[in-house]
Parts: sequence; structure tokens; C-alpha cells
Amino acid sequence: METTEPRERLSSNAILLSALNVGALSGTSGLFIGGTAGLIRSSHPAIFAAASAFQWFALGTTYWAGRGFILNSWPNETITPKDRVYASGLAGAGAGGTIGALTRGRANIIPGMIMFSIFGLAGQSIYNTLDAHHTEEVELAASGTQIPKPSVWHKIADMKWTPVEVLSDERYEQMLKEKLLRVDAEIAIIDEDIQKLKEQGAPAQQGPLSALDDQPKET
Repeated sequence: METTEPRERLSSNAILLSALNVGALSGTSGLFIGGTAGLIRSSHPAIFAAASAFQWFALGTTYWAGRGFILNSWPNETITPKDRVYASGLAGAGAGGTIGALTRGRANIIPGMIMFSIFGLAGQSIYNTLDAHHTEEVELAASGTQIPKPSVWHKIADMKWTPVEVLSDERYEQMLKEKLLRVDAEIAIIDEDIQKLKEQGAPAQQGPLSALDDQPKET
């Protein structure tokens, strides 16, 4: 079930200020990542780090500003998590195409739009899932209901691709009963085979004895 939120209209200055904050965080990340990559790949790590910081600052600022303006002008009065996914994908496409064109040429417009739209869609979807899970935990805690958390092994066993299965006590007891039934059936078949062998062996043993009895006795 999707939760809806009333749309909060923000001023352009508020959206731009928030975008600059996000851009500063993105630029800082780009500075450290670019500096590390520059030490490995370039003889001028400072220039490499500065270029990376600028690109990530521009991407973060453009993306967050675009997302804010899209949500601010959303046609519905309420915004669902799915609407935020669409807005994030559109903002990612706009930011990726714009920064790709400015920094690497027009040939990178389409690849940048595709790549960063996927990043926006995937990132917002993951955030929505985690936020819904956290909200559910908070509501359960507020109501006094506690659900036991599965262990890591249970989570791995619940995945479709894993061959491991976690057995409950009832399932394990049922499997033991099925094995006992199979063992009982095999024992019954073996008993029948033994009985047939006994029945086949009895006439063969009686045959020579009866032939001796039929011979005339000497006086």
C-alpha cells in the first residue's frame, strides 16, 4: 500500500539552496574519489581531483534542483512514493544529459541521460523501500507489537537462488514421518520377498524326502 503526502510548495530560493547543499556534499565525495583515482591513474592528482569535484558538484546540484522543481510543479495535490521515483528519474536524465554535454561533449548527452536516469530511479526506489520498512517498524513499536527479526541465514535461505532451506520444527517432523513410512514400506517388501523364498524352498526340500518314502522297503 502506497503512502501519499501532501505536496509542499517551496520557493525557488529554497530549492536552489537545498540543491547547493547536496552539490557541496557531492563535490566533497567527488574530491576524495577523484583524488584517490588521480593518485593511481594520473601524474597530476590535484587537477584530477579538482575536475572530479567540479563534475560531481555540478551533477548533484543540477539533479537535486531539477528534482525539486519537478516535485514542486507536480500536477497532483498529493505525492506518492512512485511519483518521487518518476521525478528522480526525470531529474537524473536531465542532470546526466546536461553535465555530460558540458564536460564531455554532445556525444555523451544520450548515454548520460540513460545512465543517470537509471541511477535516479534505482536510488529513489531503494530509499522508498527502506523508508517503508523503517516506518512499519516505528508503527509496530508504537503499537507495542514486536515481530522477531529473521537471522542472516534465514534471509539467505529465503532467497530464490539459494539451494539452502530453513526447516521449521513442523516441517522437520513431517520429513521424519515420511522417511519412516518409506522405511516401513521397504521392510514390508523385504518381508514379502523372504516369505516367497521360503514358500519356494519348502517344496524343493520335501521332494527328495517323498521320493525316498515311495521306494519299496527291503525285508
